[in-house]
Amino acid sequence: MKLSIAVISAILIAGVTADYATVKVDVQRIKTDVAKLYQALKTTSGTSYSEALAIDSASKALVKDINAANTHDQAVVTSVTATQAQELLSILSKAYVNVTAASQRLIALEPAFKKLGVAGIAKTDVNNLATATKNFCATLVSKAPSSVKLSASTLAGKYNSAISLAVAAYASD
Repeated sequence: MKLSIAVISAILIAGVTADYATVKVDVQRIKTDVAKLYQALKTTSGTSYSEALAIDSASKALVKDINAANTHDQAVVTSVTATQAQELLSILSKAYVNVTAASQRLIALEPAFKKLGVAGIAKTDVNNLATATKNFCATLVSKAPSSVKLSASTLAGKYNSAISLAVAAYASD
């Protein structure tokens, strides 16, 4: 009987670790996706449909991965450790530079996208990105241990603020 309890406990612990590992992979994927989106934004003049399509595709991939990460993070039944939370915050802090740069570039491209006739698509992408980010950040903060909750909340606020600037730029499109 003791052996079966030990085996079940080990399986449950491994399951939680796998869930955290999945979230960590998701967060690393988000970091990569943000870099890809920024690169697509950085290299466009906003006057080409093919470049606009590449940006749209990169944005949709990022939203999909953020939503998947949020789903996986919600599935983690036990709180992550402070060390694990710090790891996630570290990855997301490094991605933040590209988040702000992408947001600023989206704002700068709005007139060109409007002229090209794709500002409405960009608006939808930006709004979807803002919603996914807000939801994921809320989940991360709720799952963060109390010792890192303030840091998580501060970073979430920065992410949401950066993206809200792009949302505002496309509000009338």
